[in-house]
Amino acid sequence: MPSTDPGPFLLLATVSDPAAADLCAALLRSEGIESRLRGESLGPYRLTIGEMAATQVWVPLSRLDDARSLVAEGDISHLELADGEPERAPAPPKAGWSPLTAALGALLLVLTLWLVVARLL
Repeated sequence: MPSTDPGPFLLLATVSDPAAADLCAALLRSEGIESRLRGESLGPYRLTIGEMAATQVWVPLSRLDDARSLVAEGDISHLELADGEPERAPAPPKAGWSPLTAALGALLLVLTLWLVVARLL
């Protein structure tokens, strides 16, 4: 099965209204362009006033030009297209065992073995 990795994501635009960011992402998805939203207005404690309400729209590097032209044609209010050098999205955290997880797992294993041996004696 071929990989569907879209490659690195770059900042397309910053939108001051979370609803407009959703509209922008829907417009991009309707044309087959994957998009991701990032911002404080999307979290559990939604901030929707001032600079903290800004939502970033990220698209794959391979579709950046298509996304820019599509958004420029659309009528999306409060949209600031990123200009200059594109900014790369931060890398997602790597999956795996952290040292704390490994230490707690080892402690739990030792405690379980100690309880089993104590019951047998």
